[in-house]
Amino acid sequence: MNKRYRMFTLLISLCILVAANLPCLAATNAKKNVKEANRLYKQGKLDEALQKYNDASVALPDSDILNFNMGTALYKKEDYEKAQDAFTKALTSDDKKLEADALYNLGNCKYKLGKLKENTDLSATVGLLRESLDYYKRAVELDQKNTDARFNHEFVERELKVLLDKLKQQQSNTDKQKEQEQQQEEQKQGTCPTGKEQGKEDKGKEESTQAEEQKQQEKEGQEGQSQQEEKQQKEEQVSAAESQQEEQGKELSEEGARAILERYGQEEATPNYEDRRTGAYDREVSKDW
Repeated sequence: MNKRYRMFTLLISLCILVAANLPCLAATNAKKNVKEANRLYKQGKLDEALQKYNDASVALPDSDILNFNMGTALYKKEDYEKAQDAFTKALTSDDKKLEADALYNLGNCKYKLGKLKENTDLSATVGLLRESLDYYKRAVELDQKNTDARFNHEFVERELKVLLDKLKQQQSNTDKQKEQEQQQEEQKQGTCPTGKEQGKEDKGKEESTQAEEQKQQEKEGQEGQSQQEEKQQKEEQVSAAESQQEEQGKELSEEGARAILERYGQEEATPNYEDRRTGAYDREVSKDW
């Protein structure tokens, strides 16, 4: 009896010991998975890296660094929906630098998602770009040295103005189309006059047409006379200008050349940011655990 009791007690103790050490074992395995995932990420093996990150997240689903690293891999795969979910989880970090980087990448995700909708839902694009501006602003507030977030904020702000003008024009065209369709519908529903009333209407139209033709003829006569006078004035001006140009020829040519060179220099000095694209840069995985 005593022997069985001792065996039972030993078994219970072993179970308690194993249960107590399971979290430590899980954490150790998670760290190994993260290190391996980071190595795979740097090699460009994104699918394999994500598998390792997912394995690690089973033990530590709320890790800010793990979620941030998963977000960067998903962003590289252009899976912006899942990437923004991972970066949002990383915002719980006590590390302000990591939080600022997560905000920056969230801004990039919103921008990328917005651009994907530009040709199908311009209104949604405008909304997403506004969200990206908010994330960039928060990133700069946390990390004043984040020049990428500052640049992207300025870039997206300019692009948003263009899209807002485009959206306004689109809405204006839609309103005009609806108005035309409504007018056509009203014309279809209207009644057509008959009999005596129809005869009166036709006579009225004929008189109106004759009056318009007479006005048009009078207008054309006046325009012809005006054009003749303008032509004569232009010929006199051209003749005077030619005489003046002959006298000042070389001097005017030099001034004109100098003006062209000055304009050319101003155009060359104007910076052009068209080729730089938002979201081309994102924070690399730099921490193991």
